[in-house]
Amino acid sequence: MKTNFLLNNGQFEQANEKVFPIDFFENILFCQQVRSVRDQLPFWNEHLQLIELKLRLLGANPAPFLHNKGKELKRQIERTLTKNKFFKSSHIKLYLTRENETIGYVIQANPIESTSFTLNTVGLSINIFEKAPKDFSLLSSLDFGSMPIWKIAKAEKLKTDYDELLLINSKQAILEAPGKNIYVIIDNQIFTPSPTCGAYIDPVQSAIGKTLEISGMGLTTTGDLREEDLLNADEVFVANSLSGIEWVKAFKQKRYFNKKVKIIQKEFNRLLLV
Repeated sequence: MKTNFLLNNGQFEQANEKVFPIDFFENILFCQQVRSVRDQLPFWNEHLQLIELKLRLLGANPAPFLHNKGKELKRQIERTLTKNKFFKSSHIKLYLTRENETIGYVIQANPIESTSFTLNTVGLSINIFEKAPKDFSLLSSLDFGSMPIWKIAKAEKLKTDYDELLLINSKQAILEAPGKNIYVIIDNQIFTPSPTCGAYIDPVQSAIGKTLEISGMGLTTTGDLREEDLLNADEVFVANSLSGIEWVKAFKQKRYFNKKVKIIQKEFNRLLLV
């Protein structure tokens, strides 16, 4: 089942009948992907901060629908979900567009048949992608600055049996999986790559930090996460704001369980879905 209605600058349009003008796609500034769960929009403030940062970087004028902590934009997303009768969860694509001297939006949503962030039952297998290192830049911590290399890594993944390929920088430090942060558990300490070495920042990061604090675990950002750390780790997981937490079962000959990841996952849902 897919969305029946798009919301185009406040007006509903039939998704299967909408034909955008040719210059519409040229005017898309970026797409912010958001997850709804029941009647909530987790990580909303973090998404909003990233949207505002991207608009500033692109030299766009402030959009009125982002005022008051994005209250109006949030209301329009909620309208879209209600119109499409998506009441469990949804994957929302929010397209920000440049329209003359103003900023517009198009909201598209597709349903997810779950009422929480669900931990994967089969762990992921991962490997390191070395062909296209990603280093620090003004845009490296943002999705639209990382997208070209993510596309290359995803294309390479199709040629392998791995579920995720991890990007590295020119110093061989591990950064992320495409669109996902990586977290490495050693004893009771969790390590994740720092944006200062080129790593992507996902809106989920602040919630992960709070979850780990509640669980009695510490979170350390590092610019020097290595293959050896993965081989020495007790457990590993990746996370983003769409899928939540996903546990990793294998890296090369190393095999992981998910005892602590299950605890983190439980507290993660408890923290977000009150």
